[in-house]
Amino acid sequence: MVHVLNKDKNMRVLVVDDECCVLNFVKKILSTKGFEVITLQSSKGLEDYLPISNLLLIDIKLEDENGIDVVERLRTKGFNIPVIFLTDYTDANTVISASRFSATNILKKPLNAEELLRVVKEMLGFNLNPDIPYSKEFKVIGSSKAMFEVFKKIGLACQNDLNVLITGETGVGKEVVSRLIHENSPRKEKPFVILHCPAIPWDLFEAELFGYVKGAFTGALVDKKGKVKLAEGGTLFLDEIGDIPYKLQAKLLAFVERKSYFSLGSSKEEKADVRLIFATNRDLKKMVEEGKFREDLYHRISQMDIYIPPLRERKEDIKQLVDYFIAFANAEIGTMVEGVEEEAMKKLMDYSFPGNVRELKNLIYKTVIETKFGKIKDFDIHPEKTTVYSTTCSFDRFIDMLLDSTPEEDLPNLLERIEVYLIKKLLEKYSGNKSKVAGLLGISRNTLENRLRGIFSN
Repeated sequence: MVHVLNKDKNMRVLVVDDECCVLNFVKKILSTKGFEVITLQSSKGLEDYLPISNLLLIDIKLEDENGIDVVERLRTKGFNIPVIFLTDYTDANTVISASRFSATNILKKPLNAEELLRVVKEMLGFNLNPDIPYSKEFKVIGSSKAMFEVFKKIGLACQNDLNVLITGETGVGKEVVSRLIHENSPRKEKPFVILHCPAIPWDLFEAELFGYVKGAFTGALVDKKGKVKLAEGGTLFLDEIGDIPYKLQAKLLAFVERKSYFSLGSSKEEKADVRLIFATNRDLKKMVEEGKFREDLYHRISQMDIYIPPLRERKEDIKQLVDYFIAFANAEIGTMVEGVEEEAMKKLMDYSFPGNVRELKNLIYKTVIETKFGKIKDFDIHPEKTTVYSTTCSFDRFIDMLLDSTPEEDLPNLLERIEVYLIKKLLEKYSGNKSKVAGLLGISRNTLENRLRGIFSN
């Protein structure tokens, strides 16, 4: 069935959906605003109308085909028309795949008239770049409206080289999102390098980031590449950027602005071909207001921003995440857990998850190991685990909380990270006085310096 309206109008919108009610709704809303509307119930004959159309609206799940595949086919044939996908679904693969096409947007059904008009007008102003590569390889979990918006932003971030700032509480999955952006970008064949900012003593930060040359300092016996060099051609992810001291932010700003740097001890300026992604669990805008974070650096690193909401604000995602982690745990451990009983699931839904998705994953793995087969009947969740650690807590309790919040894959590096963090904090507290810090730790200054060099050379 084909309807063509208002042939004399300048702006033509082509709508493809196998539901007549959707076609009629879009036609009614757009035609009353002066648009010419062409409607199709399938992609048959679609290419005949594209040369005279300004915008394409297409359902992702057509009766006999996938709307994303249709648009991908059109792109390869050179039909670079702006596209709005219509969908009933909010799974990550669908939304992100659709978002990665050049000049696209997505509207979730049932459609809202006001939002439809706004997005149509917005999309008619797009200029297309026909050279954006696409990929279908995604895996992020969530079906809530909040995650729907996250998926859309991830898809957009995959198709450009802008600096991205990912924000959200600890454990929401900022590193996972950064990897997802890299792995579905034109840089996916190049390295993805991570720099956990708080894990490095600040007096070593510059050399860790930019590298150093032989003789740059005592103990620098050979040249060493920094994280920037290791990420050449790929993506550099700087985690917890909000922890960087103010005095170091100027050097980072210079690098972000110019994409060039000097290795420690070198007078040769080097250009960096890297995509930069930053993450923090801090409120950088508030830190800017308080004078703790440079405003110019904030604007540079947040050319695109992606906020990942905490799990307690999107509880509709918990069931899907639980199923996902159970399946992975079964495959990895060899268990045969079949799901979660209703009361146990209710307990999860009532819990606030201060550790977010990371805490949920660890809880699922722990419970799957204990359950082994059948359905999970209960979860070891206690409200007191959500309380803030205080000086009245025992050291053993603190270690238990630390282990509960640390993913298994991070355990091999946990001891070193604790040592690095402790030394860094003590050096900050005592203004870099290594003799004082060594004394407090019960070691000699030489031992402290040897440990710092050992950490630094790894």
